[in-house]
Amino acid sequence: MKSGVLRLAALSLVAVLALAGCGGGDDDKDNKDSKDDSSQSSDGSSTPEDDGLTDPGSALELGESATFKWQATAKVSGQAEVTVTRIDKAPIKAFSGFKLSDAMKKSTPYYVHLRVKNAGTSNLGGFEPPVFLDNGSSILYPAAHISGFAPCADRLLPKKFGPNAKPASLCMVFLAPAKTELRTVALRPDEAQEQIDWTGDVTAPGAKAKKGAKKKR
Repeated sequence: MKSGVLRLAALSLVAVLALAGCGGGDDDKDNKDSKDDSSQSSDGSSTPEDDGLTDPGSALELGESATFKWQATAKVSGQAEVTVTRIDKAPIKAFSGFKLSDAMKKSTPYYVHLRVKNAGTSNLGGFEPPVFLDNGSSILYPAAHISGFAPCADRLLPKKFGPNAKPASLCMVFLAPAKTELRTVALRPDEAQEQIDWTGDVTAPGAKAKKGAKKKR
């Protein structure tokens, strides 16, 4: 059984725009005016295009979806929609059949249930969604890699997961270190951007979820 720790440093990006003016005739001025007009609405306000992606730093509730660009590998990039549908807090005795280190024996397991949809044109088959456990520290914890664990299996997307594939239901096991607990479930596909967080009622494995959960925004 393996459980790694991924340190994600918060990067600050500063964009500097250099505008160089150069002389031109009336044609240049007319072209500039037409471009300016095309970026404004009828009331003169700026109207940026909606790319359909969830804003970095968004705070979501269970059942709400996040759509993001995903650079799965250096050669595979796409777009996906992830919904955290449920968070279960499990007892460590659920792993009594596995060889655990002393640190693992003191940890608190969580089962995070996801629904993933391919929202792009690439095949994202076989990849693990960039979802982590945030316990409020400076570290985001990746899922534990456990084979044959029936209560929470299928942390990887199906081998064939193209744009027309039906949404996949996944379950990822996270181990919160001793004396800590899950604060949020974090989606962070890009270290240069803020994570997207889910919070909601934590249930026991097998317990019925409370009714009235909010739907996707």
